Amino acid sequence: TYTKVNAILNQKDTPEGQRLREEYRELVPMFELMGELFEVLNAARRRRGSIDFDMRESKLMLDDEGMVEAIIATERNVAHRLIEEFMLLANETVAGHLDSNNVPSLYRIHEEPDPVKVEAFEEFISSFGYSLTAPSNNLHPKHFQKLIDKMKGTPEERPIATLMLRTMQKARYDPANLGHFGLAADTYTHFTSPIRRYPDLVVHRALRESRRPMTEARREELTDDLPEIARHTSERERRAADAEREIVQWKKVRFMADKVGDEFDGYVTGVSAFGLYVELIEHFVEGLVHVSTMADDYYRFIERQHILRGENSSRVFRLGDRVRVQVIRVDMERRQLDLGIADILNAIRETEENRGPRRSKAKPRDEARAHGVPARQGKGPGKGKAPAKGGRPGKRERAFKKAVKGRRQR
Repeated sequence: TYTKVNAILNQKDTPEGQRLREEYRELVPMFELMGELFEVLNAARRRRGSIDFDMRESKLMLDDEGMVEAIIATERNVAHRLIEEFMLLANETVAGHLDSNNVPSLYRIHEEPDPVKVEAFEEFISSFGYSLTAPSNNLHPKHFQKLIDKMKGTPEERPIATLMLRTMQKARYDPANLGHFGLAADTYTHFTSPIRRYPDLVVHRALRESRRPMTEARREELTDDLPEIARHTSERERRAADAEREIVQWKKVRFMADKVGDEFDGYVTGVSAFGLYVELIEHFVEGLVHVSTMADDYYRFIERQHILRGENSSRVFRLGDRVRVQVIRVDMERRQLDLGIADILNAIRETEENRGPRRSKAKPRDEARAHGVPARQGKGPGKGKAPAKGGRPGKRERAFKKAVKGRRQR
């Protein structure tokens, strides 16, 4: 398993690592050689400028009924990275062979980012003191990788990396070899997973046909079919990704249903005029802190700096800030988690408790007059009768209380 290979390579001095090295002693030399080759390949790919998004991802742990028991961080150890590196090399090698032999096939392409989006991204990261140090119309993948290296370990790393991904074009399939910007590769395809991706199967068939001379009729047939195959598989990939994202979000929100009122630590992952997006550190779930819950002040959104600033307190919330939040509501229909800033909610509750219930010794008409409500004729609430003990207040008394309440709120 990946865990065992990682222990064999990276935990040689631990009892578990030593036990596994003894158990698999015949394979250990091969594992070590693979580890050395991984280091060489990875260094070469990074030198050419390939972008490596090493972002923390989550995994849902399900029970027998398909409900979430826990949400944990996915492990990406050296064994995972080793196999990934070998798969990248296999994909590039096959793509290069097909391209150099002019064999009609599918390529996995990733075009350069839109200069307009890059300029917006550059303006955004400048508020954190970062820059791509290159004009938007002359970018190389290495400029993005250098930024990732600079942000490593900072609170703003994850939200900026997420926005960086949105700045990029979406990778897709195409019969034309247009290169892969993110990998800084001249040729690239998907070849290593034919049992789960149809484009990989198409590439396998093309590779098999390249072993012998191809007739012109067959070449024309493939050339005519490939554009529609590329369009269809790219569109289906997007739909599958959207469906997966929706069901994962639903399951995450459902997992939080019994945690209303609980407090968690999280990081601000988004700032907008209507509030803050916060990802809970413990459960990898993102929720919204709406500005309406931040009632201790009036928070103004400063778009250029991507912050919310309180007008009276000057308190600031920005991307990457660590905050303590409380789960207010779980909305399954919208698949949304409503959160509140814990110290703000607690302060508001404390103020309301200290204030206590307000009772006036003044007669209703006198109190109403004091609050600007016109006095009305009669012998009290209702039609000259007090409501029965424990009964519902009369119509006029209800109107009076509503007016007083509205006046107090103003």
